Amino acid sequence: MSRRSLLGGTGAAAAVIVGLGGAVTQSVAASTAAAASPNPASLKEVDPHASTGRRHGAPITGVANPRIRVLPLNDAKFRAGAFFDLRVEAAGVDTATARVEISVTGPHGPVPLLKGNPERTSSVPGSLEITYRHLAYPAAGRHLVAVKVTNGAESFSGSVVHEVVVPANNAGGRRAKNVIFFLGDGMGGAAITAARLLSKGITEGKYRGLLEMDQMDARGIVGTSGADSIATDSANSMSAYMTGHKSSVNAMGVYESNATDVNAHPRVETMAELLKRTQGKAIGVVTTAEVQDATPAAVFAHTRRRSEYIEIMNQALTDGQRPDVLLGGGLASLLPKSQPGSRRADERNLVDEFKALGYAYAQDRKQLQSAMSGRPRRLLGMFHTGNMNVYLDRQHTKKPEILGSWTDQPTLPEMTEAALNVLQDNRNGFFLMVEGASIDKQEHPLDGPRAVYDTIEFDQAIGVAKRWAARRDDTLIVVTADHNHSMSIIGTHDRGKADGRAGNGVYADAGFPTYVDKDGDGFPDDPNPDVQLFFGWSNHPDHADDFQLDPKPTQPALIDPATGKAVANPAHDPGAELQTGNLPFDQTNCVHTVEDVSIVASGPGAQRFNAFLDNTEVFHAIIDALGLDASK
Repeated sequence: MSRRSLLGGTGAAAAVIVGLGGAVTQSVAASTAAAASPNPASLKEVDPHASTGRRHGAPITGVANPRIRVLPLNDAKFRAGAFFDLRVEAAGVDTATARVEISVTGPHGPVPLLKGNPERTSSVPGSLEITYRHLAYPAAGRHLVAVKVTNGAESFSGSVVHEVVVPANNAGGRRAKNVIFFLGDGMGGAAITAARLLSKGITEGKYRGLLEMDQMDARGIVGTSGADSIATDSANSMSAYMTGHKSSVNAMGVYESNATDVNAHPRVETMAELLKRTQGKAIGVVTTAEVQDATPAAVFAHTRRRSEYIEIMNQALTDGQRPDVLLGGGLASLLPKSQPGSRRADERNLVDEFKALGYAYAQDRKQLQSAMSGRPRRLLGMFHTGNMNVYLDRQHTKKPEILGSWTDQPTLPEMTEAALNVLQDNRNGFFLMVEGASIDKQEHPLDGPRAVYDTIEFDQAIGVAKRWAARRDDTLIVVTADHNHSMSIIGTHDRGKADGRAGNGVYADAGFPTYVDKDGDGFPDDPNPDVQLFFGWSNHPDHADDFQLDPKPTQPALIDPATGKAVANPAHDPGAELQTGNLPFDQTNCVHTVEDVSIVASGPGAQRFNAFLDNTEVFHAIIDALGLDASK
């Protein structure tokens, strides 16, 4: 089938759908306070990402007619030729007899967008939904999707405008062949500043060196809010980067609808899918989290609920979505249920399924080195059943009680280098996403030192990519964060001066920290020196804090099942002063914040990032750098 036939050339510009089972008529003509002393044994740990959601299927505010919702939303921006699902929801109607008229008009008249018979559903009482799958606008311009609903004697209407674009004029400039996209999860300014302080040092107010991400060609800022809230999470913020479309908290690759099946919400094509389909590029995903986690999954997956790890992993094996390189944690979602550590409910062994597709497989650093000696064309690396351990525990302290059996995990720079060595053999180029996941995962439990060590590791992975790209002039490198976080650097804490708050120094009393890097590896030899950074948190639960490194990762607060409220974890800095929280009472960790994040870039197309960008515009800037026109 030709690409032109896929882009709606045989579709209709208007359709009339009657009820759940009536006729479909198409035409080419357009128409118009903490609990008191709970029992410590009863307290429960809570995943900080498990409480980011809200009521399922809630309507998105701001629509002209609350009885009609059209998805994608008004003012959504599309690439010509990129696939998406169109959904219309009519509320308060007789689902058997209501009549829905849909028309699509472009800058030159009716647009034959609507193809085939739509899905007709009623997800909630009194709601009629019409969903067209796998559509694509064939050409650039502003397009009006108009909807009229007739319900007995009444009728009501609504509409959205969609902007469709093609690559910007490059004026003879270089186009990128490869893109390396670095995502520091939750990496706000505090994490970057602290990484520079610890890794490079500071003397009389001047840094003794700069981070890799400090030394890029262009620098801008990104707004991170989603379609449903000013406060985002990693799923919909990463989805904005990967699709160019806003979504809702916990969602990726979809627009939130009223569908009750979390995997049936209307989809938008991801950058990875688009690049594989139109240019034959290889796709790589590298992370220190589980590969099914929000950020890595948003590269290729579509779901309303980010916790659908099994469905996400199943999608990773689907043609058109499957990454060529997949490295990180998350083995539990690949193992059959009969194997220890599995979270699957079936006997599928996805490791074997990947191997059958020609993937080399590694489960530790030594196996990764062995796999790379064979120059594989595809690579799967699963280095933990859950998230990989953080750098400080994995590479520095190496305590057996923390690492368990996972004592030989590779570093993020090592995984990045392996991914590049595989992907570079694709003559059509590649897209590689590299995530420093535990910057965020350590900021949530208020563990500043571990978050900063992972930021340094992330920066060193950027160095690997920059050195690789320095040999050529066809690679765009982009570095950003998905959202900001509550961590700040206030001054220093002198643990030799006094315990707790009395040891905190601000203004002139802060002086300088005493981290030392004698071996020159970019990481302080001792993460807990006499004078260290004083980390503050703009939001937090009730918790004890001695302002020093925790010997092991420890949750600051736990849920008391008797009240449903968070209380200070007795095991976190026992005996230290209580810090009174300011979050809702069910939050056990600090949460993401709304402030903008930085973005830096080097290579072809980098100057496009020297601006303020909405997070959806990052997608379009990358597509323009590649010169991709999916409408041809």
